[in-house]
Amino acid sequence: MIFKKLITLKPLTKFLLVGTSAGAGYTEYTVDSPEDLRQLGIFRFGRAAKTVGKIVIDYKTSLRGLPEPSAEYDDAIQKCHKRSAEHLLELACANGGVFIKVGQHISGMEYLIPPEYTQTLSILTSQAPQASKEDVIYVVETELKAKVDDIFSEFSEKPVGAASLAQVHVAKLKETGETVAVKVQHKRVYKNSRTDVNTMELLVNIADAIFPEFRLMWLIEEIKKNLPNELDFLHEAKNADEAAARFKHLKFLRIPKINYELTTKRVLTMEYCEGAHVDDVEYLKKHKIDPHDVCVKIGRTISEMIFLQGYLHSDPHPGNVLINSKGGGKYEIVLLDHGLYLNISDHIRKLYSDLWLAILKPDLQEIRKVASQMGVGELYGLFACMVTRRSWKSVTGGIGKSKMNESEKDELRMYASSLIPQISEVLSRMPREMLLILKTNDLMRNIEHKLGVFGSSDCHLEMSRCVIRSSHEMAIRRAHNPLAKLRIGFRMYWSLLKIFVYQYYLRFVNSSSL
Repeated sequence: MIFKKLITLKPLTKFLLVGTSAGAGYTEYTVDSPEDLRQLGIFRFGRAAKTVGKIVIDYKTSLRGLPEPSAEYDDAIQKCHKRSAEHLLELACANGGVFIKVGQHISGMEYLIPPEYTQTLSILTSQAPQASKEDVIYVVETELKAKVDDIFSEFSEKPVGAASLAQVHVAKLKETGETVAVKVQHKRVYKNSRTDVNTMELLVNIADAIFPEFRLMWLIEEIKKNLPNELDFLHEAKNADEAAARFKHLKFLRIPKINYELTTKRVLTMEYCEGAHVDDVEYLKKHKIDPHDVCVKIGRTISEMIFLQGYLHSDPHPGNVLINSKGGGKYEIVLLDHGLYLNISDHIRKLYSDLWLAILKPDLQEIRKVASQMGVGELYGLFACMVTRRSWKSVTGGIGKSKMNESEKDELRMYASSLIPQISEVLSRMPREMLLILKTNDLMRNIEHKLGVFGSSDCHLEMSRCVIRSSHEMAIRRAHNPLAKLRIGFRMYWSLLKIFVYQYYLRFVNSSSL
């Protein structure tokens, strides 16, 4: 059962005393305002320690003496989850930066974290706290070494988007009159990043001691590895250029062009692209855009990134994917925020392609074999369910043969709450690349859910194309005999032809039933 095991407060006090000396001294910068003082490392750590203490005491006192299992216990623990999630939301908003980023990660872990947490913290993906106009101007002028009024004839008072590390303002260049989007890193986020990561590491160690069902250190390790690149906007600019070059054949996809003359490590200036968030159903209806077609194209993009290019945008949440209507039901997909890309090795691409080929057949022995090669071992069934977000019954019967219904959703929720230790074990065993792949898969499926097209055959067929191409193209590269290369190529095109025919058959059947 989630959040059952509580310890006495004496070990916690020891953690906090040790952590205070470790967590306060990492941030060094001049205090120019009351907000600068409030965001000093020692105060940020103090807020985090206070929040954790309140949560531990709440669980300890609220659940004391309650029989388990019982309706009374279930009611009490759900209320504890809700209160604790609200405390964490307040902490994330107060400390900002890395705390918001971790909150965003947690909100997407529906297979591991109680819904009271994921639902409460999900607001951080679309409504992150905004920096003041004064702080934004300070960063822009410090980085570009010029007054904002000397560069821009217009600069929006409010941001058009705010995230954990930065926010975006619309501006107009004084010299050319071009409308641009200016992404500005939050004033204190870089200076506080080391303190925040160390504080989060300490808090995760505390969580591991209190709730041994969870093994969340992998989350902190990933943030430690990726945060330096995410805080370097020149790195993001190069990622955007790389993605634009790799996916230029996808005519529906638009990646904003970078203005390097007005870009530094903390300020990123790019072309302004209009559009609504991909999950804005009313916008799609108003412009007569087919949500099913949107999901197919996003699915094609993500599948090509994973299986064909090995270059994956690792944060395609709805705030980073815009739909821009071109009239008459036509549209383009605008992909934003290129700070974090995953370079997937050929070895992992092969294993992941083989896994999906086995899942799509379905071939249970092959699923077990590939999962073992990926380090998951006897937990291969749970791993397959996590990859597909489907029940084991659906996996064994073929995920393409049935759509998810409410009964299956309830079954997944039940297993998610009862298999926390095993899920944590899978996450700790599997290759590190798989963490971001699973995160991206979950974000994609959340978009499909919001648009009401989860599990559609076309989405699976688009992925199947990329899986087949990836598996066979890598096999062709490994083959030394020209005749063997020819045979593998023939099998690939034959499989792709069958998918093509099947897709048109489905369209004919669906149109006939209307």
